[in-house]
Formats: sequence, C-alpha cells, structure tokens
Amino acid sequence: GCGGLLNRISKKTPIYVVILSKNQKNPANKNLLKEQKVSLKTLGINEKETILADFITREFSYSRQEICDFLWKINKKIKPTCVFIPPMDLHQDHQVCHNESLRVFRTKSIIEYEIPRSESNRKSLMYVKLSKKDLDMKLKALSYYKTYKNKNYYEKSSIVSKCQSAGIRLEIPLCESFNIICLVV
Repeated sequence: GCGGLLNRISKKTPIYVVILSKNQKNPANKNLLKEQKVSLKTLGINEKETILADFITREFSYSRQEICDFLWKINKKIKPTCVFIPPMDLHQDHQVCHNESLRVFRTKSIIEYEIPRSESNRKSLMYVKLSKKDLDMKLKALSYYKTYKNKNYYEKSSIVSKCQSAGIRLEIPLCESFNIICLVV
C-alpha cells in the first residue's frame, strides 16, 4: 500500500483517490464505504477528492472497456502528473486496473504500490522513508477497516513488519516500497 506516503504528501500536493468498486455485493462489506471514507480522511484525503465507481468486484474483466473509458474521463478532468496503481498480481481486478491504467496514463509517471498478499514476484525499485508518525497514521487509517479486521494482512504486526523489512537492504528503519513503471521528470 501507500498510506504512509499519502500521509507524508497529502498536505503538500493535491491527491485524488479512485475507487473502482463499491464492493457491496457481499453483505459482509456493508460498512466498507464508510470505512474507506474515514480511513482516507485520516490520511488527509477528503470526500471531494475521492472518485468512486461502481464496477462489480471480481468482474472487472467484463467491464474492461468501461473502466478504460472511466479512467480516460478522470485523466482529462484531473490531468494527473503521477499515478499510483496496483501491481500486475494474482488478483483479476488488479490486473484489469493495472492494464487500463497503463493505457490511459501512459504519458504520466506511473508507480505501482505493493500488495504483499497477492504478489508473487516483487521487485521494488523505489523506497519512501517513513517517519514513525507516517507509520502511525497508516496504521490508524487501516484500523478503520473493521470489515477486514480478521485478515492477517491487516494486522498491525504484519504492516509494521513489512515497513521495517522493506528498507533492510537500504538501512532505512521504516519505508514503503514501490515499482516505477514510468517516471516523467
């Protein structure tokens, strides 16, 4: 993820968050939208900076063109300079989001954030140092996701461990790692 980075930069630059699915088909996710809103606000991202679509979870491949068109509209309206996207991993919806983002934002800086649960072969090339406060805000933001409270990848110890281990090679105490697809400077 990139919650620590978002916390670090949200007061310095405009950030928009795009959520492609409300994920409400599963009754267990009934509070997910509220949890997302509070979590993002914790990181300095307001509701007006959140763009929410309603594509059906686990069925993005059937809506590939609609997702592409949706992202094109965002590209024209917001004109982002840098886009953070999910990696090309094992999750079918992440794959569609990844590929359509590459198509739509190909002239922008594109950076993959990390999703340890569904990645099989990670090679990070970019590391962002986190302060203890950045990590604490990331943990606080994630704590609002009661929907996922029983998932091991949402446990505080897993997230802290990931932020610690990501920087071992570079002797960075806390960091998030990313993969750069395209960097426009």
